[in-house]
Formats: sequence, structure tokens, C-alpha cells
Amino acid sequence: MIRSPASLLPASLFARMALILLAGLLAAQSLSLWLHWGERAEVVTEARGLHMADRIADAIRRLEADPTPGHRRAIAQIQSGDLRVALIDENEVHPNAPRGQIQATIAARLGSGRDIRSPGGMGSGMMGRGMGPGAGPGTGYGMGSGAGFGMGRMALEGAVRTLDVRLNDGQWVRITATLVPDAPALPRNFYMYLLLSLAIVVAVVMLVVRQATRPLQQLAQAADSLGQNLDAPPLVEAGSTEVRTAAQAFNRMRAKLRRLIDERSRALAAVSHDLRTPLTRLRLRSELIDDERLREQMAADIDAMAQMIDATLDYLRGLRENEPVRPIDINALLASLAEDFAALGRPITVEGLANDSYNGRLSALRRAIQNLMDNAFKYGRNPRIIVSDDETDLRISVEDEGPGIPPEALDRVTEPFYRPDAARASDTGGVGLGLSIVRDVALLHGGELALANRPQGGLSAALRLPRNFVG
Repeated sequence: MIRSPASLLPASLFARMALILLAGLLAAQSLSLWLHWGERAEVVTEARGLHMADRIADAIRRLEADPTPGHRRAIAQIQSGDLRVALIDENEVHPNAPRGQIQATIAARLGSGRDIRSPGGMGSGMMGRGMGPGAGPGTGYGMGSGAGFGMGRMALEGAVRTLDVRLNDGQWVRITATLVPDAPALPRNFYMYLLLSLAIVVAVVMLVVRQATRPLQQLAQAADSLGQNLDAPPLVEAGSTEVRTAAQAFNRMRAKLRRLIDERSRALAAVSHDLRTPLTRLRLRSELIDDERLREQMAADIDAMAQMIDATLDYLRGLRENEPVRPIDINALLASLAEDFAALGRPITVEGLANDSYNGRLSALRRAIQNLMDNAFKYGRNPRIIVSDDETDLRISVEDEGPGIPPEALDRVTEPFYRPDAARASDTGGVGLGLSIVRDVALLHGGELALANRPQGGLSAALRLPRNFVG
């Protein structure tokens, strides 16, 4: 599958912004370095060409000033590793005149012209086009096509170039220059300074991007914890205009939700009182019915209505009461619940221990675990509780040996009032809110409820509670 370019970018906004800025800075730095390198290399090449022209002109001057036969003394003094001079006969002189400005340049150095010859195919001799007397930067020694007396950028170590020059006394000399490899166009400490400046730029980019994206990260964290704590302080409205606008909108939404929850709590309290009162009257009036069978049926219906009202009110409250977060002895809580169920003739075993107390809301956790245990007894057999604990999560699983839940319904059974027919027979009672409440308790503690059918039969309902929950 072909991935889009956007999928290759890092996931976080901080990493993406930093990568984009650094890529732009790197491209600009590379272009600047390339231009600087080319300009400096050209200047260095020109300087080398001028230096070689000066050496050749100086060699000619010294040869012409030497009165010894065959200019032996001057030749001995001029000879070096990269510049050799030898007397030649006229019939040995190369037939071609050098192209370019070499002849004019040497003449300018000597103050008068000289007859200079070069081998065929040598090109412009030593210097590039436009390198006349007084030529400035940009004309280039050896910078043109076929340039230079070996001083071009593409010069190879050990390459040999020759010029045949006629001295004032008519004697021809052959000057042979052995090229040296090009030295770096940039000084060595330039790279150190370049790396240092790049490191400083990277540090500044990271700091600036971090400051720019921090409000967005705080907004994401506040939105993630909104469902767990509506009493958290408002989000700080700082940063850029867009971030401040988003923070203000979030704070308005949070205030509206809080008002809605408060109004719902007051409405639930009123509904609870108003519903229980007529139910109590109905229960009293049913006792006046002479038909015992009818009286028992009405009492059962009233009990079912009361149970449905209690379950619905518990769910609608959403378990969002301002119950404080405190250390809970999970082992003692599970032992207490197991004893309560055993007293009702519903024995259940507890396997495993919590390593330490858990910071949570006691009544909410008790209700959630009790609901899981009720479901295990209603819809399964031989239930048991399995506890596992580590540094990151506390996991409380309730398993049974019942029919389980149809795979297509596993994702829906935590929805309010949903009851799959295969796992929820009508004679078990309830309104389908037990697992919804357990899920809400898990979310209230930053955890989750995981349901899975066991391979050997039955259901596993695991309540995962993160150890880093702070409320």
C-alpha cells in the first residue's frame, strides 16, 4: 500500500513543526554553504593562478638577469618540486600560441611582451577567460572550460603543464609546472562554527516550538480529563490568538456542562422523592387486597419498579458525586464483598492480591465490582475474582462458566438498557444498566472495562485501573 506523504510525518504537532522548521533552515543553510563554497573556491583558484603567473614572471626575470652562460645559476635557483626550467632549441618549441590572457598577464608582470608558446590542446594555458592585467574576482583562473594552467577545480594531482618562453637574448626556455591538489576552499574551523551555529539554531527552534505547542498540549490534557473531573480549575487562556480562542471556548463548554450536571442532580433528587412516594402508597394499598395471589403479584411489580428506578437513578447520576479520592485497601474490599455474597448463599473465590492500596473512590468501586459479581451469578456459574497488580495497572477480573455473550454484542452490552437475548433471559430481572455503570466507574478512574468470552466457556469482565490515577 502506498503511503501518503502526510503519513510519513511524526504524529505530534510539536515534532511536525520542529521538523518543518529544521528542514527549511537546513535547506537555507545548505544553499548558503553551496553559494559560499563556490564563491570562495573561485577566489582561491584565482589567487593560485595569480601566484603561478607571478612565479613564472619572476622566473623569466631572473633568467634574463643572469649573465652566466646558459643561465646556469638562475636555473639552479628556480628549480623546485612544482616548477622546472630547462633550455631548449628553437626546433623544440611548441608551435601553438596559448589561448586566453596568459601572454598578456605575464607581459603585464614583466613590463613588456614575450613570445610564449604552448602544446596543442592545452587550452588557455594557465588562466581562464577574461584574466587580463588587473582583472578582479569573478574572472577566474582556471574557471572556464578548458581553463587554466592546471589551476582549475577539476585539476588532478600530478598533472603537468608546460609553457615555452623566448627570453630577451633569443634563448628559448621550457617552464614546466606540476600541479598540486586543490586545498579545501573553506578553512577547517569553518565546519566547527557551522555545526555550532546549527546546534544553537536547533535548540532555539525546539524551545520556540515547545512554547508554541504547550497550550495545545494543555488543552488536549484538559479535554481528556474533562469527563473525570468537572471541578478542575479553568484552562489558562494564554498563547496565540487561536489558542486563546480555543481555551475560552473550552472553558465555556466546561461551565455549561457543569451547570447541566448540577441541574440534573437537583432534578434527580426531586424525581427520586416524587417517585418513591407513590410507590410507597401503592405498596400500602396492595396490602388491603384480599386476593393473596393478586397481592403478591402487585407487590412483585412494585419491587421491580423500585429496582428499575434505583438502577436508572444510579446510572443517571453518572457516579459523578463529589466523592473524595482516598487510599483503598482492595484486598479488604474484595474480601468484604465475598463475605456478603457468601452470606446470601452465593460463594465466590478471590485469587491473587493487590500489592498496595489504590487511590480511588470507594463507593463507586464497590458498586462496580458488586455489579460484576451480580452479573456473574445471574448469567453464569462458579464465578471467581482474579486480581493482578503491577507498577502501571491494577486489574480486577470477574470470570464465570456461563454461556458468555454473543461476539457481535460484546461492544454493545455496555450501552444503557441494551440486553442481548442470548445472555440476558427475561427471568433474571434488571434493566440493562449494570455494565454501563461499571464502564462509567472505570472511566471515572481513567481505566477501562474489557469484556471477552473465555475459550473454555463463560465471560471474563476485567476492570483495569491505572496506578497513576490522581482524581
